[in-house]
Amino acid sequence: MIPFIKMHGCGNDYVFLDCFSNPVPKDPSTLAVNISDRNRGVGGDGLVLMMPPECSNVVARMRMFNSDGSEGSLCGNALRCMAMWLHQSGLAGLEFRIAMSDRLMPVRILHSDGQHRVARVRIEVGSPIVQNPSAAEKAMFFRKVDLSHLLLPELSHPPVFVSMGNPHTILFVRSLDALDFFTLGPAIECHPEFPNRTNVEFVEIQSVKSEASPRAKVRVWERGSGETMACGSGACAVAVAGVASRLLPNSIPIQIEMRGGNLVVIWDQFNSVFLEGPAEEAFRGFFPADIG
Repeated sequence: MIPFIKMHGCGNDYVFLDCFSNPVPKDPSTLAVNISDRNRGVGGDGLVLMMPPECSNVVARMRMFNSDGSEGSLCGNALRCMAMWLHQSGLAGLEFRIAMSDRLMPVRILHSDGQHRVARVRIEVGSPIVQNPSAAEKAMFFRKVDLSHLLLPELSHPPVFVSMGNPHTILFVRSLDALDFFTLGPAIECHPEFPNRTNVEFVEIQSVKSEASPRAKVRVWERGSGETMACGSGACAVAVAGVASRLLPNSIPIQIEMRGGNLVVIWDQFNSVFLEGPAEEAFRGFFPADIG
């Protein structure tokens, strides 16, 4: 049997394996598909391996696999959950770093309740970078994407592509309620413009740029997982796209409202993006090893 921990950030839920105390699964991609199945498995948006560090300047490293078995390069909600577990397990203090993919993620525990296994965590996601699948536009933090042949809803701004180390396509819509979400989400995710696929965020701006508390309402189609209740890197990409498009202000907290809850993003004057939000443990259990 494989012991697991189910945790989520704003409903973006993952099955976590403690690979400090247990062996790393031989085939994590297949295990991710089976364990994420909401009808036959534990259920979740993917699988996260919490692993010992390989270098001295981090406390742990993380690997995340989407529910379709593909490996992800960044997941802000899962990182916050893992940070909570590391702190509440006594493996980390209040400030530390986690390695994921090709980056080191600084983490700060803002609040922790070990008894109820909840926390509020801030992570530094880093600078937005260009990950252009078709042409080099390295001088830009974002680029416009031509999706004109798709039957898009009424847009308030042209579609924008942002990379936070993983790809995001942001569409600013006038109304989320008028959206054909389940048609457009997969169509854009697998569009030929994105040979490695893309996350898709549909955004309805809830405030004007001059307001003290800027807000954006977002619905997420996550690459490799479909609709998710929230997406941490997606929240960051929305804030970056909103600021770059002059729809949202820079260097102040932006409230990102997702179906599972609210996240806070700041893109500061030094070009660093910070993500803040809750983390919560749901339950623990065991999964049959022969199914993984």
